[in-house]
Amino acid sequence: MQVASSSQPQPAFGSWVTAGAGLAAPSDVPITLTLGTACASGNDAAQLFVAGEPAWIVKPDNSLFETVFIKSVTNNTLVLGNQTLSTPTRDNYVTLNAYPVGAIGTGAFLIPKPNFNNIIVVYEDGGTGPWLYMGKGPLFTSAINRIFKLPNVASGVYPAYWNSAMSSPGNPFDLSEIYIRGTAGDQFTTSLNID
Repeated sequence: MQVASSSQPQPAFGSWVTAGAGLAAPSDVPITLTLGTACASGNDAAQLFVAGEPAWIVKPDNSLFETVFIKSVTNNTLVLGNQTLSTPTRDNYVTLNAYPVGAIGTGAFLIPKPNFNNIIVVYEDGGTGPWLYMGKGPLFTSAINRIFKLPNVASGVYPAYWNSAMSSPGNPFDLSEIYIRGTAGDQFTTSLNID
């Protein structure tokens, strides 16, 4: 994965919605979304999401979030489907609220919804920024709600990493809690231990 913006935190494992016409209002019909490009190869949808699984959709200001259902995934687009497989009704919604679309920091975040027992974040060697920060939620800064910071190392040097097991006995995390902040273009790797 790569840091998409030097000024906006992003999910440690997730993306943001750049386009999705049906997302501007609550919906009970499927919505097709195009995602950002946090993955180095650019296909966030195909690399981060699996059809048939739930995900979190989160406003960038963290004021609103809800669970959505991934109906299908193709390249860098995905379709949000109804929460159950029966006929669409208000009790069988796709989204209950409106969410913004756009560039990182403007478009809603979309994050897979598994709980996990351990996360390892590696700040890949040869980055340009001095630090890669991990924090809680999309509003964290380098000083507020920061969990850990990793130093940059020269290219070819063993990279710095953070392992959540260093400070936790393995209690489950929700993936929507961990965000990254750093210098745009710098690379990081996120590994999860999911039970």
